[in-house]
Amino acid sequence: MTRAQTHLSGRRLWPLLVGLLWLAFCRVWSAETNQVPVPVIFRVGMAKVCFRNVNINDATAAYKVFLENQGRRIGITYQADPKVYDDSRDFEAAIRQQPMHMAVMEAWQFLALDIHRQMKPYFVMMENGKVGRKYLVLTRRDSGFNSLSSLQGKSLLRLEVANANTGRAWLDTQLLSEKLGPAETFFDSVEVVNKPTAAVLPVFFGKKAACVVDAPSFEMMKELNPQVGEMLQAVAVSDTFADVVICLSEDGWASPKVKADAVRSMGELDKDPAGRQICTLFKIDRMIPFEDSQLDTTRKLQAAYEALRKQSTPGPAPEK
Repeated sequence: MTRAQTHLSGRRLWPLLVGLLWLAFCRVWSAETNQVPVPVIFRVGMAKVCFRNVNINDATAAYKVFLENQGRRIGITYQADPKVYDDSRDFEAAIRQQPMHMAVMEAWQFLALDIHRQMKPYFVMMENGKVGRKYLVLTRRDSGFNSLSSLQGKSLLRLEVANANTGRAWLDTQLLSEKLGPAETFFDSVEVVNKPTAAVLPVFFGKKAACVVDAPSFEMMKELNPQVGEMLQAVAVSDTFADVVICLSEDGWASPKVKADAVRSMGELDKDPAGRQICTLFKIDRMIPFEDSQLDTTRKLQAAYEALRKQSTPGPAPEK
């Protein structure tokens, strides 16, 4: 399997990753208590926006079966309770109303939701030595479309990735800052696709004027077909925005040491043989501790987006 294929496969395996992370928790919990554990309910909340290209029913079913079976193998008896939330308001209400050990969400959501007393971000993913991703507007070099303004009335393909709210807001912010209006009115059509090939190849073959993709997807496409990199150009490039953040509950742990050991085990994922295998599978270097500064570009984007929307005819806002 090539690096590009592994990268694409990894994006479809988030539920498995969450399960593997909790297995590390279980090992620590078992060692800490040194006794047969009583059944416990472990609640994980996952934002649907983090699971593009995944059948949610299949994902949650696979997570439950995998997690509970593996738990039995290591002597842990518990009931997994994973839930995927399509609506951010429902996600926020669930976090505030019931104990939730872990929440997986995009950075945009974390900043927008009123959950900071209940959940704190602990980790982000490092991929190819970087945290987060950039977004690109791509056109053919020979098309004559060399700027955003030149694309007025043209067709656009938009790739939905895990951080979709941020990518959509960035594009609208770029257009609004140039007084071009939101994407829905500036372009003749905006079609959402869920695979890098479906976004990039129509532009490569001249069937569509432009596409919006994240930089890792474009790099993958160039690796699969070097001509893609030769033929396409980026007419707009975003800052690097934090992607998915993994938050842990402030309360509800068996003891402070159990939580501390769990946090340590997550941070040392790449130092363990099994952990390195997980890193390879998901095409990540490692999990690194969250730092508040990692959200600075997203905060800046949110402020600019809201200010420009108030000055212009508002387009559909990214979900809160």
